[in-house]
Amino acid sequence: MKRLLLGLASSSLLLAEGSPQALQLRTTLSAETLHLPRNEALGLVGLSTTADFGRLHLGPALYGAVRGERGGFFTFGIEGGRRGRPFPGLPLEWDAGLFVGGGGGAAAPQGGGLMVRPHLGMVLLLGKLRLGAQLSHVRFPNGGINSTQAALTVAFSADHLWVPEGGQGAAFDGPVSWGGRSFELETLRVDPSASSRTRSGTPQQPLDLAGVSLATELRGSGFRFLSTAGAVKGSSSGYAQALAGLGLRTALAGPLGLEARLGAGLGGGGDLDTGGGFLLAGEGALTLGTGRWRGAASLGFLEAPGGSFRSRTVTLRLSHRSSVPAPWKAGETLAGFDLANWRAGSAFIVYRHAQRQDGTAGPIQLMTLRLDRRLGDTFYLSGEAGSATGGRAGGYSTGLAGLGGETPRWQRQRLFLEAALGAGGGGGLRSGGGLLTSLRAGWRLELPHGLGLDATVGKARAQGGALDSTTYGLGLHLRLAALAR
Repeated sequence: MKRLLLGLASSSLLLAEGSPQALQLRTTLSAETLHLPRNEALGLVGLSTTADFGRLHLGPALYGAVRGERGGFFTFGIEGGRRGRPFPGLPLEWDAGLFVGGGGGAAAPQGGGLMVRPHLGMVLLLGKLRLGAQLSHVRFPNGGINSTQAALTVAFSADHLWVPEGGQGAAFDGPVSWGGRSFELETLRVDPSASSRTRSGTPQQPLDLAGVSLATELRGSGFRFLSTAGAVKGSSSGYAQALAGLGLRTALAGPLGLEARLGAGLGGGGDLDTGGGFLLAGEGALTLGTGRWRGAASLGFLEAPGGSFRSRTVTLRLSHRSSVPAPWKAGETLAGFDLANWRAGSAFIVYRHAQRQDGTAGPIQLMTLRLDRRLGDTFYLSGEAGSATGGRAGGYSTGLAGLGGETPRWQRQRLFLEAALGAGGGGGLRSGGGLLTSLRAGWRLELPHGLGLDATVGKARAQGGALDSTTYGLGLHLRLAALAR
């Protein structure tokens, strides 16, 4: 395992500087059944997007319950490994990897929340499609889940263009096709039906959600989307959902248009009765667009077929669109683009004194994934997701968006300050309705090859609850640039 982790870290050193390069991303969907104590079965699905660095791959991954009694059971973290072709003449590939992350929820025996999932599998290559089977082992080292099972996988691969900051890779000079992509901020008002009940048997009360979505345009008027959201107001702190689906847009008159979305995914927590966790969602929206910006107001539904949860939803959404290139044989010459500077990384955060529902308090540990969009050399926008890995807080998760500012660089160092707002709950912490604020100050060391270290101290506070803790963090990031116009 040590050699695998060292190999994944060193893969970032094999990248080039200055010129666009093609990077293959593989999106994988997996399905398996975990065996929990007392003969309980939990249907688990996984979604990962990994980048290929030669035979090595690395990227974020999410796992969640879709069948059984644990709707709202989520984990997310980093997945990486190695792939190879055992028989060059056959379209077969072996795949060995490891997921490390945090999460839990729905009163599952996850302990502190740390999850490890090694796997070994075989994949059939069918062009950009990959069909596979794995033998996986899911273990929560400080909890009661320890299960070995078979998993089925389906994956899609595609090349994307980027500009890494260091190394020796080959520059891309082929034709491209430009496609639209939108980053969206959204708030949802969820109004449950009269028949909706909590897992405790009481009537389900309304709640407010906040989240983000990424929409990618398809040919014609269609698009696909992936969204995540968490509770920020109401009595269901700790509720979270992740949805994927398809949509259609059409123009009405001038800047006005119509939009429809239909999706499915996972959700639960906060005592909502989502059964095994499978969700269906749909909406119709009136949109108003100008330039790269679009606002939308929609009416829709959200329901859990395996539980009693049924609701109407009202959604407000603000999106920003850009065009991104992808290699395409019948496309145009790559020209006339801008570079958007990003930082992608992961960190471990410690809450020094987290207040719990049972009246006790103590330290907890979280693993976070984050993405920063740099706005020049001083300010940046930040997005972060975190989940508990220790401290008897398995199931506590956060999602934050904010603004940061950093000093000019001197001797590869910077100081920074950032403020963020979002959702946080679960794990038995006193987080009120779920609205969470975070303020951090830190020191940043920029290393060669685009790598960097971050150390932070700050404050996390639940605005509607008693959670109020000093935080400490240490993280690793990678600097890169994305092509857009």
